[in-house]
Amino acid sequence: MNGTTRNTSSRLRHKLTLQQEIQTPDGAGGSSKSWEDVADLWAEIIPIVGAGASSSKGSGKEILLAGQVQAEVSHRILLRYRDGVTPAMRLVFESRIFNIRAVADIDEKRDTLQLLVQEGVGY
Repeated sequence: MNGTTRNTSSRLRHKLTLQQEIQTPDGAGGSSKSWEDVADLWAEIIPIVGAGASSSKGSGKEILLAGQVQAEVSHRILLRYRDGVTPAMRLVFESRIFNIRAVADIDEKRDTLQLLVQEGVGY
């Protein structure tokens, strides 16, 4: 096994629900936003703790990803590869909501996805 490959199956101990936003017509020409469950997934939740931060729930630290600053990323979530996961979706773990900010296919092998997320309700 090389130094970049790791067995993530034993680390995927958090059961999360992947959700997508749906717009429901309100009958008056408008619509209301709600969330629809797409799938239950096993994942690893990894807090991103910035320099000087002591919180185990992560931080609001900015990071550079693909040449763009991603603000308010608080966690990394690793899960088995799944087609169709986008930043327009979110994950729910117990009573916590994780808004997806970026999706990366680790090593481009369609094996593991890394999601950079922001914890909280707001978009």
